[in-house]
Amino acid sequence: MTIHLVNPSDISFGTAVITPRWLYVLAAATPPAFGDPKITDETLEQIDASSISPGDVVGIGIHTGNALRGYKVGKIAREKGAWVIFGGIHATLYPEESFELGGAHSVVKGDGDVAWGKALMDCRAKELARVYDGGRIEGGQFLAGGIWCRSADICGPLSRPFVAARNTAHFVLSGARTASARDNARRIASFRRSLHCGEKGFDLSPSPTIISTL
Repeated sequence: MTIHLVNPSDISFGTAVITPRWLYVLAAATPPAFGDPKITDETLEQIDASSISPGDVVGIGIHTGNALRGYKVGKIAREKGAWVIFGGIHATLYPEESFELGGAHSVVKGDGDVAWGKALMDCRAKELARVYDGGRIEGGQFLAGGIWCRSADICGPLSRPFVAARNTAHFVLSGARTASARDNARRIASFRRSLHCGEKGFDLSPSPTIISTL
């Protein structure tokens, strides 16, 4: 089972216009047992349908402006035999649209930081609920040692937001070492001022600086 996180867009510019934060928040919130998700920001490049296999999970985040493209991606994923889960502002306000137009198996309403992991576990058990109400997540729910903490060596006294941020950097930087040179640059550039966590904290160096260090 591969986890896909997709930011839909009808037009791929080749460089991110506004990198959607939710992609990396949910990537960090994905339980370790599922491995690192495949992240697709369609403002960079549209999803390759051949990368989706039966039994995969495809999470699609939509706002009103990209909802129609999101529904197309959902239908493609459903036809490929994947589990399709919608989230985002539009899906929260109009959840039935995702079922009627997007081939959704499930919709996560509100904040997905915790509900996303629950939905994945239920997919694996083939007990996926139709709707998950994530509500609004308060800061106290991200204290160190939380259920989806991905790295024991940094949980210590650190709060969950730091863990999520550091994991975000891990997804970008570790992936960049194994991707093609072109994808390296595009993946890092999509962060604009990329986030790298080192011993001294956050390094908000411009993208070319981060790329040169790889």
